[in-house]
Amino acid sequence: MEPAHAGFHKIVADILRRAPVEDAAGIAWGLVCGRTIGGRTEVLEFREGVLRVRVPDEAWGANLAGLVPRYIAVLNTMLSKKVEKIEFVPPQQNPQKKGAA
Repeated sequence: MEPAHAGFHKIVADILRRAPVEDAAGIAWGLVCGRTIGGRTEVLEFREGVLRVRVPDEAWGANLAGLVPRYIAVLNTMLSKKVEKIEFVPPQQNPQKKGAA
């Protein structure tokens, strides 16, 4: 018999693979990193294999850096496009929104 956790993971992965990649990346990030980290971070964009995540400050980014291999491995089981890299972006380095002056 398959554990409930594995069944849930398959269902979520199937749903996320059908969603627009930007939306799916944001949802998957929250599931993969958990409520505490997800509540303090925000996916800014997912483009060309790079997931950019806003973090509260540089220390947060440094602390999360050690978890990147695990995050990438799990994200790649959930998303239709492969995550090759995660960049943690402190507030002062947020990319400018499209169309912003």
